[in-house]
Amino acid sequence: MRHTVAEILFANLEYNLNFIKKTAGNADIIAIVKANAYGHGIVEISKKLEDLGVKKFGVAYADEGTVLRNAGINSNIYVLFPEANSNAKVCVDYNLIPLVSSIDFLENLSAEAEKTGKTIKAHIFIDTGMNREGIRPENAIDFMQQAEKFTNIQIIGICTHFATASSNFIFAKQQLEKFNHTLDILKNEGYEFEEIHADNSAAMVLFPESKFTDVRPGLTLYGYPPTVPGDTAFDVKPVMTLKSKVISVRRIKKGDTVGYAMKYISNKERNIATIPIGYGDGYLRAMTNKAECLINGKRYRTVGTVCMDSCMVDVGDDDIAVGDDVYLLGGPDGYNTVSAYELAALADTIPYEILSSVSARVPRIYFD
Repeated sequence: MRHTVAEILFANLEYNLNFIKKTAGNADIIAIVKANAYGHGIVEISKKLEDLGVKKFGVAYADEGTVLRNAGINSNIYVLFPEANSNAKVCVDYNLIPLVSSIDFLENLSAEAEKTGKTIKAHIFIDTGMNREGIRPENAIDFMQQAEKFTNIQIIGICTHFATASSNFIFAKQQLEKFNHTLDILKNEGYEFEEIHADNSAAMVLFPESKFTDVRPGLTLYGYPPTVPGDTAFDVKPVMTLKSKVISVRRIKKGDTVGYAMKYISNKERNIATIPIGYGDGYLRAMTNKAECLINGKRYRTVGTVCMDSCMVDVGDDDIAVGDDVYLLGGPDGYNTVSAYELAALADTIPYEILSSVSARVPRIYFD
């Protein structure tokens, strides 16, 4: 096994799930496990969550749903982006529940369902301001009227998605008002739904009035608040620790360079440790000369350009040896750690990208 591994702590996943259950109240949890469960491993995370009582899962694409079905996940699987009409067959064959906003897709879904004699469940997606996917509120009644001609499709659910639930509360509340208005006008026309959902992680905590029959937590499942680092409204613990080992230590002189393109020139003699993790593993090149890691409980800064397969660390004159553990995300305890928020700030991105960037070539090790 490689020195570089991602350790996944199921105890923290369960801790986070319990927080979500408490916050969600009577609402069902649609656990968002798209993008390889935010880098944590879609199959292993989903199996553990199913063992812990989760009966609904959200994926981005139909192919992710097939991975779960082939792994033995029997719970409801919701496809957030059904994509092209060709994926209608996948939804039918694998009993997936698509979130739809296209009559063309419904037509293909119905045709595929007819071939097998199945009745397929679906949700409609209302665009309340994200402008990424969904039906405009003013078109919702017409959409439902057209959908009624597909007798082998049951529109059992309706949803929307907040664009700014963690940042701009005014806009999020405007979206909620549009969604509630759409529900009202549909109800007046006789359209009611078994499942209604809008909440992502942020809205679930910050907007109790937006809680319907289901919630869709993502980042909170994996241990980070979707607002700001350390937000005490989110009682969660990081699930992933990204660690490696020192594979070499060399002494360099004043004026020596480290790495590609001479991005670092030493101003004195010092020890440089090489760590076998790089941007090919998801440790972003943007960390060059910025990020810190933990070795023997002390923080050290990366120096020189992050390579595809390795990075280098300035360990000064400290007694660092080959084989010493290196923590690049997380840490050996709950106090001295490197946070995904910390790395995201250095790379001018968000913790979602830090977590989901951990590549498939990094082995995941799961601990109860």
